[in-house]
Formats: sequence, structure tokens, C-alpha cells
Amino acid sequence: MAYSQVPAGCGLSTVLPDMDFETYSEAGYVWNDDGQKWDVPKGATKKGFFAVGTVAYAEHPSTEVLSLAYDLKDGLGPRLWVPGMAPPEELFEYLRLYVPFELRNTGLLPLIEAHNSSFEWWIWQRVCHERMGWPELSFQQLRCSAAKARAYALPGSLAPLAKVLDTADQKIDDGKRLINKFSCPRKPTKKDPRKRIRPEEDPTDAVNLYDYNIGDTKAEGAVSALIPDLPPEELDFWLCTQESNIRGVALDMLTVHAGVGILDRALVKYNAELHVLTGGTVVKASEVQKLTGWLGAQGVHMRALDVEAVDAALARTDLPPVARRALEIRQRVGSASVKKYYAMQRQASREGRAHELFIYHRARTGRDGGADIQPQNLPKAGPKLRWCENAGCEKPYGQHLDNCPHCGTSAAFSRAAGWSWEAVDHAIEIIRTGDLEYTEHIYGDALLTLSGCIRGLFTAAPGHDLICSDYSSIEAVVTAVLAGEEWRIEAFRRGEDIYLVSASRITGIPYEEYIAYREKHGVHHPDRQKIGKPAELGLGFGGWLGAWRQFDKSTNFTDEEVKENIKAWRTASPNIVEMWGGQIRGKPWSPDYYELFGLEGAAIQAVQNPGTCYRYRLISFGVKNDTLFCRLPSGRFLTYHRPRLNPATRWDGQVELTFEGWNSNPKMGSFGWVRLPIYGGRWFENIVQGVARDILAHAVVNLHEANYPIVIRVHDEPVAEVPEGFGSIEEFEAIMATMPAWAEGWPIRAAGGWRAKRYRKD
Repeated sequence: MAYSQVPAGCGLSTVLPDMDFETYSEAGYVWNDDGQKWDVPKGATKKGFFAVGTVAYAEHPSTEVLSLAYDLKDGLGPRLWVPGMAPPEELFEYLRLYVPFELRNTGLLPLIEAHNSSFEWWIWQRVCHERMGWPELSFQQLRCSAAKARAYALPGSLAPLAKVLDTADQKIDDGKRLINKFSCPRKPTKKDPRKRIRPEEDPTDAVNLYDYNIGDTKAEGAVSALIPDLPPEELDFWLCTQESNIRGVALDMLTVHAGVGILDRALVKYNAELHVLTGGTVVKASEVQKLTGWLGAQGVHMRALDVEAVDAALARTDLPPVARRALEIRQRVGSASVKKYYAMQRQASREGRAHELFIYHRARTGRDGGADIQPQNLPKAGPKLRWCENAGCEKPYGQHLDNCPHCGTSAAFSRAAGWSWEAVDHAIEIIRTGDLEYTEHIYGDALLTLSGCIRGLFTAAPGHDLICSDYSSIEAVVTAVLAGEEWRIEAFRRGEDIYLVSASRITGIPYEEYIAYREKHGVHHPDRQKIGKPAELGLGFGGWLGAWRQFDKSTNFTDEEVKENIKAWRTASPNIVEMWGGQIRGKPWSPDYYELFGLEGAAIQAVQNPGTCYRYRLISFGVKNDTLFCRLPSGRFLTYHRPRLNPATRWDGQVELTFEGWNSNPKMGSFGWVRLPIYGGRWFENIVQGVARDILAHAVVNLHEANYPIVIRVHDEPVAEVPEGFGSIEEFEAIMATMPAWAEGWPIRAAGGWRAKRYRKD
């Protein structure tokens, strides 16, 4: 019955009423009258919902409800509503009992659950409420079984989730066919000119669709019962995430539309050049197979044409001129970043805002994921610039010009600089002309200019400002505190540059000498970039040569010299190395003795002895019901299903710990629900990222309560939209720096804050 509770994981699962919509829409389809077919929208790779996102889908005039299945968990089973029936008054009566008092008293609230509940909310509000006259639905009444699943390290999609949990009620296999038939427009034929099939036109399959709809509610209820509820602090953060997604962030649609015009013309221009250049072999730069084959015929053999592969090829000095130009064209028009202009145009709501940008608990560690426009993956680069220093001008332009195009002053009277946020407003003035050639004339590369302005397209609404700040080296601080590496903790307390401190520990050069160098020359000592940065970014989680090279692709050091740097870093950070833990003391190929220690040792012992907890410093491990739980200082659990120990394949006498999880990282092997290895360094990486995320979540909730509503979160950087004159950067950063009780006294600071009309990255 509703609001009863059943054991699940290390907590309880509350049985809640649930609901599920089936809908029809032509959103994300473009009708081609000449071809008599539905095309993919401009810039998209897929049709339909995934091209436009939740909000544009719900707002599209063609969107309608085909059916609504709901179960009030009152013992009467699922009900079905379809158009033509009287409104579902019993559902309305249940929901209207809602009053917005203390949310944690969930047993007193009329809550309703859905899988990926944001879709149900937007359909309810935009279709059912606005067009059909149904009562409004507060987003605070919704709970999400998909969010619960991700927080419990399970798949977010219902079909694989039900399979992993092996529930009696599974998602009906015939659903895909039924959705394609009734929920999507169809290509008309001579025999059947219909552009869609309505349920009443095929009563037999309509019944199957309704059964599928009801089946989803059964499957959702079955999986939800096996997954623990979000604890109060997590529920607060999830609700803040939902509110951020609903609020959305304003987009500079004037510049978006102008940028799309420039992009359209650039694609035509450069693809035409490529077509001529390749003798008609390649029509568009997106034809990867054809372009790869043509390049091979020129003696340039490439396995891929992604950004990294093209950049690496263009760094070569032996490319034939035609091949180089073809790759330059591919580099320009193949950039995923400029395609965000298309995504913004497709996905903007009727208020010109981008919504549903964040996926709660996307990663096993609890980190958010970006959706649709992907605000967590925004480019910073733009063309190299000159800044005119003529009084009254002082505008940027491309380094390809000998004179300022704005005032005619010689480039000799300008200063060279890289792309920066200060150039964005100037560049947007040029972009808004919609003139490709003019933009190329001013900045050299129009598409790179578009890319450099993308961050600035996220704006404050009229009468509002954006306020933003960032945590300073939060993962490095968390690493030091969890491991108890006191010299690092003290360096953070003193506000020292950790890259220089690390370089000092590796090289033996005193930190003060590095500071004196900076004061004398006005720039950092080269060791900061050459040694300190790759060491700090690459070595904290057990990384070796490959980890260093990930952050230092230069030839500054030979492989042997890098290995010596790594050994020096590890010698200087013994507590971090001890934190990783392991199974032997001494060298792996010649152990002094066997011992389970550190994180790896605690995890292995927990698997060996289910029901007993093992702790290392602030972290504890335990196994319950064939699930390994890692408890963070916040009390939140990282979850690892079906852990197993097997003899290690590399070293005798040791074991390998694996678990089952959802993999979306190609570097970790096949996609989907697979068995994954975990060891000391990776344990520490998961834990550090999880703890840093918990600190950010605490800040987000506190900022929300202080009337700083978050509209963007980019990694450890929250951005709020506030009325002009409200609040301050200082207050914003003070709230961010207020640690939860479990992290009181940790030297974590928010710094570099700014207040502006456009989003930027300093």
C-alpha cells in the first residue's frame, strides 16, 4: 500500500503511487515536402525527442497524450486514462492534497513517482494543464525511480534496470514497435498516405499500447521497491537539481540564430571546397569513410577523424598540401562545439531558455552529467587576437591582419593575446551581422570565433545578473585531507600554489625560489607547468607513466625521467600512497610479505567477510546482500554490486576485486552492465570525486536556501541567476566555503568569483 516501506539496500524503499505517459509528437522531425518524408532537424544526428529535448518536445503544438497509466497503490491496481474519457478525478483528488510544508515529512505528502519524472512533469504542465485544463502539478510532489537507481549505481533506463534486478515485471519487449507506430510520425506511401497512425485507427494494437503503458508502471514499481530512497540530504540536492532544470538558463537567441546562419553558409562553402579538392570523392566533411579513403590515397593513413586524430595529423610536417587542406576543413566543420548553436536553436524553450541540462547522479561517484547542450563540456578556445591600443578603439581582431579593421591603426600599435572572455561581446557584435565573410575578415576563422563565444551565449535574464565562483583545487584538498598528508594540508591553509609546492618536493628547489622567479619575471617558473601540473593532475590515484603523459604530451622529459619524477612524487606523498593500499609490502614481483592495507585492503576484507565493516581513516566498507558499500564521510554510500574476488592474473598470491556496474566509458571496456575491476588507486579516485561532489551538493542546497538559484553547474563551479543589486560575490563565496559538519576545518575555498551578464571562464 502507498507509503508503506520495505527494506532495500542499506535503507528503506517507500511504496509510492506512480504514473507514466505515452505521447505523440512531431517535435524533432522536419517535413520534407519535395521528398514526402520526415527529415532530421538541422545539425542533429537523430530525429524526434532526442533532437529537441524534453521541454521543446512538450511545448511543440503537435504533442498530445495518447494514454496515462497510474497506480495509486490503494489495492485497486493500475488505471488507464485515454483521450475521450472523463478526466482522472481520483488522481486529481489525490494530488491536490499537496501543501508545500516541510519536504522531509514525505509520509505526509501526496507524492507520485515516475521513471525520469521530469518528462512526466513537463507533459503534465505543458500539455495536460495548459491545453487540457488539468490542475497544476508541483515538481516537489514528484519522485524519480531513475534517480534512485543511478544513486544506487544501477542503470537509469528502465529496461536494463529491470533485467539487472530480475524483477517479475519487466518492460514489455513489443514497446519499441508500438512507440514507433503510434508515438512518431510515419513516412507516407502511395498505398497509405497517412503521416501518423492514431490508436483509434488500429484498435488491436491500441490495446497493446495501453497494456505496454500499464506494464511500464508495473515495472517501475517493481524496480523502485528494490532500491533505497534517497536520504534527506540527497533528496534536498535532487530537488535543487530538478528546480535548476525547470528554471533553465537564458540563451542569447539573437546571437544563436545569427551564428546558425554563419554556420550554414560555412558548411556550404567548405564542403564545396572539399568536394573540388577531392575530385568529387567527398561531398561533405562528415563523410568520414570516404574522406579517410581519399586521404589514404594521398599517403595519409588515418584510423579515425575525431578531433584528437585530426589535430595530431595537422601537427605533422610531411603532409601533402591537398591533404593538409582537407584536414583543415574537417577540423573546422567537424567541430562538435559549433554544433551547439544548432542544439540551442532546436532545444530552446518558448522563453528562450535551456532546460533539463543536468542529469542527477550520472556517475557512480554521484557527479552530475550534462544533457542536451552539455554545459559541462564547453569550449574555451577562439582565434588568436590582437587588441588595438588606439584610444577610442581598443577592439580585438585576428592576428592575420596587418591593420586594425575597426580603425585602420597598424598592428604595430596593438598587443597580441590569446582568446579570452573579454573578446566575447566584441565578437558577438560581428556574429550578429550574420555575415560569414565579414566575420572571417575580422577574426580569420569564423567557426573558431563561434566556438569561442559559446559560453557567452548563456546569459542572465533581463534585470538579472549571473554570479559564479569556483572551488580552488577541491580534489587536491580532499586528497590531502583524506590521506592525512599534512604538508599538503598546510600548503592549502597558507594559500600556496600546489603545483609549485609539488614541483618543489620533486626537484628539491625551495618553494620560495619559485615565488621569487614569478615576482622577478612576472610569469610562473617553467617547472610549474612541466612538473607540478602533470604530477598533481595525474599521479594522485596511482597513475604511472601513462597518467603523467595524459597531462604532459611534450618532450620535456624522457620516459625514464618521468618515472624518476613519479618516484620522487610518491616519496614526498607517502600517506597518499598508503591510502591506495594493496596486498603486499615491497615490490609486486618480489614481495617482502603479504598484508591487506589501505583502501584496497579494507575493501577486500569486507568482501571476504560479509556483514563486518572495515575502516581506513574516514572511509569504511561493508557487504550486505551481495553488494559492497563504501561509506563516505558524509554518510553517503558508493555502491558496487555483486563483488567477486578471483586470483590476480599478473601477480601470484594476490586477488583481483571486481564488481558489476553500468559502463559508459569506452576506456573501461564494453558498454552496458558489465563486470569491472577496481583497485587501490581507483578506489581513491572514486572516493575523492565522491567527497568533492558532496561538498558541492551541500553548497548548492545552501545557495538555493539563500536565494541564489543555480542555473548552471560546470564541474565544481555553480552559477546563480539573481536580480540586479541582489547579493554579492563575497556572500556567494562565503556560502560555498561553509563546510558541512563532517568537513569542518578543511581548507577548501571558493575564489575567482565574478558577476556579469554572460557566462564566462576566466
